[in-house]
Amino acid sequence: MGQCLELMVRFHYMAISDSRQRVMPLPEDRITGQPLAYPEAVLLTNPINPELRGEVDDKYQYSCEDKDNKVYGWISEDPPVGFWMITPSNEFRVGGPIKQDLTSHVGPTVLNMFTSTHYAGKDLNTAYRNGEPWKKVFGPVFVYLNSVEATENPLTLWRDAKKQTSKEVENWPYSFPHSEDFPSLDQRGSVTGQLFVRDRYINENLMYASSAYVGLAAPGAVGSWQTEAKGYQFWTKADREGHFSIGNVRPGYYNLYAWVPGIIGDYKYGVNITIKPGATIF
Repeated sequence: MGQCLELMVRFHYMAISDSRQRVMPLPEDRITGQPLAYPEAVLLTNPINPELRGEVDDKYQYSCEDKDNKVYGWISEDPPVGFWMITPSNEFRVGGPIKQDLTSHVGPTVLNMFTSTHYAGKDLNTAYRNGEPWKKVFGPVFVYLNSVEATENPLTLWRDAKKQTSKEVENWPYSFPHSEDFPSLDQRGSVTGQLFVRDRYINENLMYASSAYVGLAAPGAVGSWQTEAKGYQFWTKADREGHFSIGNVRPGYYNLYAWVPGIIGDYKYGVNITIKPGATIF
């Protein structure tokens, strides 16, 4: 209990992204606050930090799309120490890259939501029927602790955490898990290609699928990746000319899905894709 109190006293600053960082309320502030429409939302009526008076605290305010959900955590100013949750790959998460989920909130609390129905409802429940066999590897994830000299700006801890995140992404898949259920780098495959858009109402010629989101997920209908929770998903963003490359894909059977910013509708490649160890599909 003493260690928990120590964390509450020291860690007040939370960072989720470059643009979402702030001094946070304390758990006591929620207890003394005014409950609102649902339990997670509380009006801070008498916070210990008076600058927070009149604000609403709600853990759902700090949700994030999974495609942006790489690193987040807390900073202590005295001494300047940070602790961070780093997720190098979203391959095990459910619902695709724009599925939103929780990150951090008052506590200080740091979460890693492997699977949930947040913002989606029961369609994302992982249901099993008639003795259906199922297994899935969640993670690994990386918990990172850092510190700087007392004379340095504590916010440099956030910049350092981002650099460490880039290193962890480069090191994915990790080599230390010795399990047949976690394929190593040489046991994984990749898919590369180029995506075009045909819409004669816009242009008589084929157009590059600029900045398209392209991904591999379990075979299904167009858009089914949004409610898929049992398998793995692998996504990337195409360049300005629609070129894309999806690497480090687990062996298995997939459909190729995509959508293009500014273009109505979802896309699905009509042929099932089989990923084999060490193979690249063009």
